[in-house]
Amino acid sequence: MKTLISKKWLALITVIIALTAVLAGCKREQFQLETTSDVNILGYLQKDPGSYSMFISILEKAGSAGTLNGYGTYTLFVPTNDAVKLYLKDINKSSVTDISEADAKDIVKIHLIRDTITSDQFNDGKLRTPTMYGQSLLTGAQNIGGLTTLTINRQATVLKADIRTGNGIIHVIDHVLKPAKLTGAQMIEQNPSYSIFTQALKATTLYDTLNVLPANAPDSLHMFYTVMAESDAVFKAAGINSFADLKAKYSNTGNPASIQDSLHLYMDYHILPGLKYLPDIFKASSHTTLSPLDVITTKLVGSDILINDDDFDGKHEPGSAVDRANSDNTTANGVLHAMAQDYFIKVRFPVPVYWEVTDQPEFQKLNGIYRVTNKSSAKFADGDIQDIRWQTGSVQYMCAPEARQFYVYHNDYLYIAALRTAATANSWIELKTPLLVKGRYKVWICFIRRGGGKGVSVLFDGTLLPRVLNLTESLPSQVLVGSNWTYPSGSTPASLEALGKKITFGGGKVPFYNNPAQTIDYYKDNYGLLAGTITVTKTDRHIIRLQATADASGDVDIDMIHFIPETMDQQYPKFNPDGTVIQKP
Repeated sequence: MKTLISKKWLALITVIIALTAVLAGCKREQFQLETTSDVNILGYLQKDPGSYSMFISILEKAGSAGTLNGYGTYTLFVPTNDAVKLYLKDINKSSVTDISEADAKDIVKIHLIRDTITSDQFNDGKLRTPTMYGQSLLTGAQNIGGLTTLTINRQATVLKADIRTGNGIIHVIDHVLKPAKLTGAQMIEQNPSYSIFTQALKATTLYDTLNVLPANAPDSLHMFYTVMAESDAVFKAAGINSFADLKAKYSNTGNPASIQDSLHLYMDYHILPGLKYLPDIFKASSHTTLSPLDVITTKLVGSDILINDDDFDGKHEPGSAVDRANSDNTTANGVLHAMAQDYFIKVRFPVPVYWEVTDQPEFQKLNGIYRVTNKSSAKFADGDIQDIRWQTGSVQYMCAPEARQFYVYHNDYLYIAALRTAATANSWIELKTPLLVKGRYKVWICFIRRGGGKGVSVLFDGTLLPRVLNLTESLPSQVLVGSNWTYPSGSTPASLEALGKKITFGGGKVPFYNNPAQTIDYYKDNYGLLAGTITVTKTDRHIIRLQATADASGDVDIDMIHFIPETMDQQYPKFNPDGTVIQKP
């Protein structure tokens, strides 16, 4: 059976801004840029007491008027007098004088950012700088009558934007913003739609973890949490109608409070350390969870954010969708997201990954070049390829010419112009791997011998592997036996493997040097070198780096990288230029 990880795994789309989908077909409200001659924000507000006098009173009560009357760089979201009146009615107060000084300070802090942020930076998600209150503001869009308006924290609409003053920018809004006061645990508990999830949090004691305010957290690593919560309706769709059903399905010890219990781990798997709003979720391919050895993988497909939508062991595993409309809820100690579908920890065992490094989305989009004989791409610069980074030189996609076969899988390879030591630093190239299941693997670098890479170290997630590879060395020359080119005397697959080498080419009827009368099962100038054995501690995508340690002229050509569980056969399968995979006879 084919054991390749599908190339679709690498086609993660992490650069799509979700607002594009929201605004498609809609006209965005246009704001007139206004630059005032006033030297400060307070002066601008004081010029229009009919619109802002009540918020000025809140500033004065909070002792913040002087701050906005002096030097600085601020962004202030200013609620109008009508907005303040709505707020007073909501809290059963008759005037601003009835607001306490502490509450006035909180109001000002949640509306004020020590940064200058214009409306063109209001992409769907959190603003780049948190408020003086310490919480981030969320911006979004809503379509009303074909006109898309900007929203802040889902609480207010922007009426007027980008008013530039001497010490900052003003955005006028139609409601007073309210800081989050509830912890994540409290927000979940107060929503009856999460009754099963709430019971599970309490049974596992994770409710207590999510009920600590940042000021009371033991350290900075435990201040904020992001929760991917599942509603009763989502559980019901998964055949779980009560907490008793959930416990029966997942609790293997009968004691969910035990950190070893499977239900505890299930709930851990729904909690991510730190503050992660939806753009943070889909812009990274994976996220750690409170389950010690497990991550969730994430990808954006169109406008859908999917959890654990993976290609594994040659098969596609459909992901679970996030309920975007009900997510991005700021809590006093984190963020609460809603799942549209259930997800759980998948029990997986190490499987070999035979990774063709040219399976990059940027290469696959090269129409008329990708896997077309004797074609090559233009040079890529560092930053052009999503999952490959490098220092010095350039990278190209290349497909071998018909008259000069290199006997590499799909006849293509990654061309690295220079992997050598420089005067100031060693050059390197880093690649993000496909999904690797936790376990121990032997790592094989499969390449075409050329003139570069005389000494190359391999690092996995920053850990140096034991062998330094010489990518300029040929194997002993092949010999002709009948019409087949094969291993020279004294060399066998087993003897080569003992030296940390293997032939990755499958042989058979593929002609040698374009001679259809001859075939080959061994070739001296493309093979695999064993870099060492790694321990993958988390099922995730990882980083592998090739680092030059010795100078040598010429390029380096990489075909595949094999991650094979250490107890499995390291020789098979083999891979032919025509895309066929040769299994062990």
